[in-house]
This record gives sequence, C-alpha cells and structure tokens, in this order.
Amino acid sequence: MKKIIITLIMISFTFMGAYCANVVIEANNQQINVDKNKGFFSGNVKVSVGDIVVKSPRAELDLEPKSKKPSLAVFFDNPYAFQNKDNKKHEIKANIMKVSLINKTLRAEGNTQSIMMKDRQPLIMINSDSQEYDTNTKVMKADGSVIVHYQDVETFSDAASAIIDKNGEVQNLKLTGNVVMKEKSNVLKGNKFEYKPQNQEYQMSGNTSTDVTFEDGSRLFVQARFQQYNRNTNNIIAGGNVRIKFKDYTAAGPKAQVFIDKTTQKPNKVVFTGRSKITQGASTVEADVITMTMNPKEFNATGNVKTSISGGSSDNDMEIMP
Repeated sequence: MKKIIITLIMISFTFMGAYCANVVIEANNQQINVDKNKGFFSGNVKVSVGDIVVKSPRAELDLEPKSKKPSLAVFFDNPYAFQNKDNKKHEIKANIMKVSLINKTLRAEGNTQSIMMKDRQPLIMINSDSQEYDTNTKVMKADGSVIVHYQDVETFSDAASAIIDKNGEVQNLKLTGNVVMKEKSNVLKGNKFEYKPQNQEYQMSGNTSTDVTFEDGSRLFVQARFQQYNRNTNNIIAGGNVRIKFKDYTAAGPKAQVFIDKTTQKPNKVVFTGRSKITQGASTVEADVITMTMNPKEFNATGNVKTSISGGSSDNDMEIMP
C-alpha cells in the first residue's frame, strides 16, 4: 500500500487556527490537481483526522481555492468511519460519507448506521436514511425512518437528535414525527419525545398514548396530550384530555398520575385530579379526585361525587308522583 503524507510543498493538512489536527491519507492510488482544487483517491483508502478514521474504496477531496487547504472529503462505496477513546468506540456506516474539515462535521447518507460502544458492548445504535455528527457541539442528528436501540428500548421516528458528552455518553435524546417507543411489551406513541438520562426522565407530547400489557394479558391504555415519566419517582404524569382504559374501566379527566410498582415495573395505581369521570359497565361516577387500583381492581371517588346508573329497560322506570 502506498502511504501518502501530503506536506506543505503540495497541500498543508496541518490545521492552523480553526484547524487542529493532522490529516493522513493512505491509498493505493492518488491524484491531486491543485489548479482544479481537487484530489482523487482509490484502492483501500484510509483517512485519519486526529482520532477519527474513515475507510472506503475511493474518495474525493475538495480544496479551498485561495488557501489550497482541504475543505471537504467525500467517501464512496459504503465507507466506514470510527473513533476510539479509551474503552469507548463510535462507528458509522453508510453509502456515502462527507467530512467537512473546516466545520468539523461528518455526514452519512444512505442506509446509515451509527453505533456507540463501551467495553465492546453497544450503548446506542441508530439506523436512518441520513445522519450528521458535529464534533464542535457534540450533537448527532438523524433523519428519515429513524430507528434507535438504546438499552432495552427500541424507538421509531421521522427524525432524531442526540447530544453526546466528551466521554461519549448520551446526555439528551430527542425524537420527532410519528414517534413509537417499545420497551418489552409496553408501547408509547406521540409526536415528540425527549429523554434525559441524567434525570432519568422522558417527556412525550402531541397525541400521546401508552399501552402497557400485564402478565395476565390485561392492558392499561393511557391517552393524553402530554406524558412525563421519571424513573426516580417511578410515576407517569399525564395531562390534557386524559383517557385511561383498564379491563372494564374507562376513565377521563384533565390530569392523571400513574404510579409504577418498583418490583414489577407495571402500573398499580392511577389518581385522577380535576373533575373526572370513570365508567364501569352501566355505572358512571364523577368526582374531583378518582383513584383506581389495578390489584385489587377497585376505585375510590372523593369530592362532589355524582353516581349515575343506567337502567337496562323501561321496566325500571319509577314514579312517586300521585
């Protein structure tokens, strides 16, 4: 393999000011046309920018017309990029990859896959139509049919962004557009989703729904405009036209709090606040506060309670007037 380290005689790959790393190119074949501000590389191409390495069968390099410094490297034919730091590794695969040596961004296009690993174990994996990583802001963005695998959670969305700290840890994960999140037998849906690992908290907004399946096959279904879950407090807060269905119970109200059992990680109690209503069969109860429990299955209503029981036929009509 022919190794090429381009020096100041041809083109300086040593970054000054905004540039901060040396670029080393290895390839079987190379051609550089300084007048046309273009470079071509083929055959086992390997480019190192600091601790970032990109490999591909061929690549092209654009030069700044005035300074003749490298500005954009484009890699073709399913390139592979990776970065190693201590026991962590970040790797990206795609059909085409573009590395801006000025803006310090890496953009992957076509069947992209990004994996962050620690001790050789995947922490987060993102598949999408395109992805972009900004080494300045540490923000990763993904667009088009985004699928994220994070711990035991799998998500689907139109777009996603993640903030990565200097240690390679995810500090914030945002999903937008037709969001679906699956965790074992539980499914959450909404228009926007945000997860903050440091707070152990997620928020979902826009026509949200939570579908929880219990061991006995029964399901708890929660609909609301907004839902927030905190793993430390182990409860879900739902607000805005909240509707909950569990077995033969149907409940509705402006706000509800769902309490999760720490052992089973399943909901065991729901408390509605604000004028709420619960229906079971032909009976309807309205109250200021309604508490539902899953096991045993029962409810308790307090505050201006009103109970309505619908009769099944006209035979139940009563008259006390003479």
